[in-house]
Amino acid sequence: MMKQSVLALFLVFSIQLFSQSEIKFDTIFSQWNNKHSPGVAAGMIHNGEIIYLKGFGIANLETGEPITPKTKFQVDDLAKQFSVLGILLLKEQGKIALEDDIRVFLPELPEYSEPIKIKHLVNHSSGLHILYPIKELMGIRSNDLFTQEDALKIIRSQKKLNFVPGTAYSYHTSDTEIILMTELIAKASGQSFIEFIKEHIFEPLEMLNSTFDADRAMLSNLAKSYTIGDETVYSPINDLTLGATNLYTTAEDLAKWFQAFYKKGKLFEIVQQLDNYVTLDSGKEFASTWGKMTLGRYFDHPERGLEKMSWQYGLKGGYACNFFRFPSHDLVSFVLGNNDRYNGMPTMLLANEILEDYYTEPVEIDYNKIDFKSLSNKKLKKYEGTYWDKTNGIVRELFVKNDTLRYKRLNNNQETPLLALSDNKFQFYLRGDNEIIITMKKDHFMLSSLGSDASRYDKIETVPDLSLSDLKDFSGTFFNKALDIVYTFTVEENLLTGANFRIGKTTFYPVVEDVFRSNTYMLSGIHFLRDTLGQVNGFKIDTDGVKNLYFKKI
Repeated sequence: MMKQSVLALFLVFSIQLFSQSEIKFDTIFSQWNNKHSPGVAAGMIHNGEIIYLKGFGIANLETGEPITPKTKFQVDDLAKQFSVLGILLLKEQGKIALEDDIRVFLPELPEYSEPIKIKHLVNHSSGLHILYPIKELMGIRSNDLFTQEDALKIIRSQKKLNFVPGTAYSYHTSDTEIILMTELIAKASGQSFIEFIKEHIFEPLEMLNSTFDADRAMLSNLAKSYTIGDETVYSPINDLTLGATNLYTTAEDLAKWFQAFYKKGKLFEIVQQLDNYVTLDSGKEFASTWGKMTLGRYFDHPERGLEKMSWQYGLKGGYACNFFRFPSHDLVSFVLGNNDRYNGMPTMLLANEILEDYYTEPVEIDYNKIDFKSLSNKKLKKYEGTYWDKTNGIVRELFVKNDTLRYKRLNNNQETPLLALSDNKFQFYLRGDNEIIITMKKDHFMLSSLGSDASRYDKIETVPDLSLSDLKDFSGTFFNKALDIVYTFTVEENLLTGANFRIGKTTFYPVVEDVFRSNTYMLSGIHFLRDTLGQVNGFKIDTDGVKNLYFKKI
């Protein structure tokens, strides 16, 4: 009887403790617990067990259908890990080798001077172009219909790579690489991409309410995508590409997916390979400002004193989702939303309910505890000037104001103070826990964050002061045959502007001789080329992810 009484008391205590935790978790999502607006579905896994799984708000405002753990959401970038897993499974089945030239399976691609191997797609080092800026240049807007074949036509048009495959990274190229992976999976497996992923991933993991889908026509229990403003309106998804996006899944199925990272067995071992870091052919890993990139296309970085946190965020139309995984504490939190107001913070707050006592650093940097150095204006002023990141076409300005060195974008009024750690090392003064460091050199500075590979900014001694006559040298009409794009430069109010009939005007500012920048993503850096007589005869785009894209003057 005594043992039964103790057991009963233990069960009562456990139920009360769980109820208290559930109330705390629910409070995090109180703003979404509304029967008249879109919402979220949330989940948390601890030590391999689901400890929280719940829905809040409305999946469909027309029908009033509530969000539950069985409601389907589009998860955008979170889809990429499943596509990469498809490649790893084909390798395990012996149907491909990572050293294979991708043209063995995709012969319709151009034959480049150096082959792109499957390992270069997987390791994010292909040298292929980013899709987004090219789409913008072609006048394809975010809400325009864009199909898998549209994407493949753009990819096939690339005649020259950004770099030799395996020698460098470019994060946003991931979409291009993943789309090619889906085509490769279909060719190597003899199945459609959707069927292969269903048979070899979703069914074995019992993710029976998950599918890649481009048209959504037959999906049940679907949360509609909404944009919230003065009014809440339906926000359709018109990007119909597969692999990098358009995975529809539920909180219930995602919980099963994250549990796979803690299980034993052959399939689970392959799933866990997604945690490996992408590497160049040299073995060098990719450390960006978001953290180290994994094969699964999510990122790892330290978090408030904990050794590692894995994370990824997805945003498409009115769908928004994210996850955080803390391997050292066997903890995963994730949230799926059907509205564009979801910002990812509740997922971290959910994890914090478990981890708060384990963090060793505050949620925001305590600058009072850092031993900053006081430097004279004379020392600070030697760092003043304009600096240029040639790789990404980015220009920044350093200047002294109120005895403090400051950092800002050129022609932008938003400035950030830099606090001296030494005579040549400075830390950004920012809210949050993101430590950004600038190290000054003789003729350049290096910028890094979260242990990332440092970006180099070279000092520009003199930004060209071009006359009206000088600027007119760059005016004219230019043509890219592969993409069938015409682009025209004119001089207006002593500024060089560019446009075509598909997109509006863009203003360009000189950086160094024959090189201009703009405040747009698609044309952040362009380099004009001249013939032997010194006449401008073309230009090429030089930005992060699109290089060597040539336009000939006509």
